[in-house]
Amino acid sequence: MAIVKMKKMYLFGLNKERDKILGVLQKLGAAEIADLREEDIDIDITERQLPEQVGSELSELELKLSRLKFAIDFLKPYGKELNPLIHGRPKVSVKKLQDLLNRESEVFDLIDSLSALDQKLSRLKTEESRIKSQVELIKPWEQLDIPVEELGATGRVEVRAVAVPKKDFKSLRDKVVEKELPVEIIPVGEGWEKSLLLTVYHISAKSDIQELFKEFAVDTEEFTGFRGTPAKIIAQLQERLKAIETERQKIKTEISRLANRLLDMEALYDYWLLEKQKKENFMKMAGTEKVFLMKAWVPELSVGAVKEAITSVTSAAHMVFTEPSEEDDIPVVLSNPRLVQPFEVVTELYSLPNPRGIDPNVFMAPFYFVFFGMMVSDAVYGLVLSLLSGLALWKLKLKGMGKKLVELLFLGGISTFIWGMIFGSWLGDLIKVKPLWLNPLDNPLAVLFLSFAFGLIQIYTGIILSAYKNIRNGKIVDALLDQGLWLVLLTGLVMMAFPNLTRIAKYVTIAGAGGLVLTQGRSQKNILKKFISGLLSLYNVTGYLSDVLSYSRLLALGLATGVIATVINTMARMLAVNILGYIAMLLVLIGGHLFNVAVNALGAYVHSSRLQYIEFFGKFYEGGGKPFQPLRIETKYVDLEV
Repeated sequence: MAIVKMKKMYLFGLNKERDKILGVLQKLGAAEIADLREEDIDIDITERQLPEQVGSELSELELKLSRLKFAIDFLKPYGKELNPLIHGRPKVSVKKLQDLLNRESEVFDLIDSLSALDQKLSRLKTEESRIKSQVELIKPWEQLDIPVEELGATGRVEVRAVAVPKKDFKSLRDKVVEKELPVEIIPVGEGWEKSLLLTVYHISAKSDIQELFKEFAVDTEEFTGFRGTPAKIIAQLQERLKAIETERQKIKTEISRLANRLLDMEALYDYWLLEKQKKENFMKMAGTEKVFLMKAWVPELSVGAVKEAITSVTSAAHMVFTEPSEEDDIPVVLSNPRLVQPFEVVTELYSLPNPRGIDPNVFMAPFYFVFFGMMVSDAVYGLVLSLLSGLALWKLKLKGMGKKLVELLFLGGISTFIWGMIFGSWLGDLIKVKPLWLNPLDNPLAVLFLSFAFGLIQIYTGIILSAYKNIRNGKIVDALLDQGLWLVLLTGLVMMAFPNLTRIAKYVTIAGAGGLVLTQGRSQKNILKKFISGLLSLYNVTGYLSDVLSYSRLLALGLATGVIATVINTMARMLAVNILGYIAMLLVLIGGHLFNVAVNALGAYVHSSRLQYIEFFGKFYEGGGKPFQPLRIETKYVDLEV
């Protein structure tokens, strides 16, 4: 079966051997630790808590990881790391790791130094921002040629640097003349919507001047803390900015010198991350002062390996493997043939199958393969897709869902190449090759009928799988009456499309419809309700008709690919008038067809998935499974040999 059968493991062990047991399970990666804290087990609640030290150890680990993460993020811009997608992650041996653990205090001293350097950079940045703001404020006063410390009251005269809204400058000056005030107004420069002025007035007119300033919203500029002319002040501030930049570069040079320790920090981070994962799993267990109880999910095929791994480190552990109960929330592990595994990404993006249901991947994969290629259906596009995805698989260190997706595109490229040969499409009409069957542009109706045929086959498959589910669950009558009769009715309707089968089709259709009317209301108690429910069930035939029509997208997307390719070729040919035109033609061909293959490959992926999710899965599939998450060595930065 594609869904792996799971076993429930209970393990009793000594607290002092807990680390060793979880360590071998982590290396094996075949057991998911389940949470026992909410289960009703026969251990007194006061005894169920693991030692308090586990909580404090977790806190210490969080602090260590936080400090290491800061240092890694801080050093990364200064380090020269190889791209892990291309070169893979660095490997750290057991010996190297042990040496790092012995020198751990040295690494954390280095982190303290980095923290100090980070604080220096922050202070420099703050000072730089403050100085730049000061320069911004003083810059408009650069033409003021008197030292700012001389502004203010000087005996019987006051000298002030002021700013007045530009629109009010003339009114202010006119008002001064009108009132015959003893004040001299000297324009200095202009700021943002302000006229900058130097005002010199007799002390006797101070109150009148201040009233005038209030009337025209005049601001008095204070140069607190500065000495010299604004030009000199700006020069001094600029010098300080240069000094800050020099100091910053010295600090960055020091950081760059320390960046060669980045790998050490990444290795320590990953080691302590694994330890944290183990501690977190400790908290899922129950126990007393001396012993602990652990529950785990183990794939049936891995039971022997789990037993062997645990007995290799302890002889004092007792293991019991049982079948899951009906109430258990069983994690899901899929096991499919190598060619089917890339298609698992389609199901995983929808929902993992219910652990007691059917894995649809082995049934869905052939349809998805055919549909993807039919929607793109250009031989050269298929070669491009397969070559690019194959190159990515070869050169990049892909894992998990990303690897499955690229493998799916590789297989989709093969299907596209096959359908391209069938339809005779090689870069649209650029390369003239006779189709193995027909050109969809010449006979779209034939391809439409083929699309409907594929749709019927997939819908029949979905109904049969639904019947299989009922039979497996002991509901043989339901399988015959709910799925079997629908197969009879749909078969009769399909036969009606063939004139030589019309006579037989009529009886097959009547038999299927009559059976549905008589049986689909069987859950009702009233005989009239039974009949009405059965009669209304025939309305579902419109749903099946809608499902079949949905497969017309196979033709639509295939035609779109061919038409767009032909348009690109036509546009390119129009440019071929001279040397420059031929160069432009080549660029249009390359760019246009790459764009076309990208857009239509995306469309094929989306619409092929949509056909599975709605038209196929809707017939039988029951999702909601949770992924199997075994305790394993999963690191973030390096590959540890532990």
